[in-house]
Amino acid sequence: MSSTPHSRGRVLAVDDSSVIRELLIASLEAAGYSVEAVASGQAALAAAWRESFDAVILDVDMPGIDGLAVGRALRGDPRTRSSMIAMHTSLDEADVRTGFDGYDVFLPKPCNARLLGECVGRMIRDRQQREVEAL
Repeated sequence: MSSTPHSRGRVLAVDDSSVIRELLIASLEAAGYSVEAVASGQAALAAAWRESFDAVILDVDMPGIDGLAVGRALRGDPRTRSSMIAMHTSLDEADVRTGFDGYDVFLPKPCNARLLGECVGRMIRDRQQREVEAL
């Protein structure tokens, strides 16, 4: 878990690979985001229910609760329904959409740091716009 003062937003990064988690943390923190990284779907749900995140980056293929199930759980819970979700995977997007079509962004692996930062920035701006429109 990591945090930076005056961040551009809070991001939950979920991947069972420690190498990918470290890359996500480094890339997102370099772009100015505060990042919490967890290694499992169960830890992701616990974190999302404990605190609010501006964006969630979900690996799909994880043991136990996979990213598709995490995404469905986030969308099904009133506390996390408005979370912006990016599916980050080497799987084909059509296969991901078959298991969970409620995500906001599809990020193919590997994803370069610049693209990741831009994607998260768009997700956070979209969420802020939705909140303004809901007022």
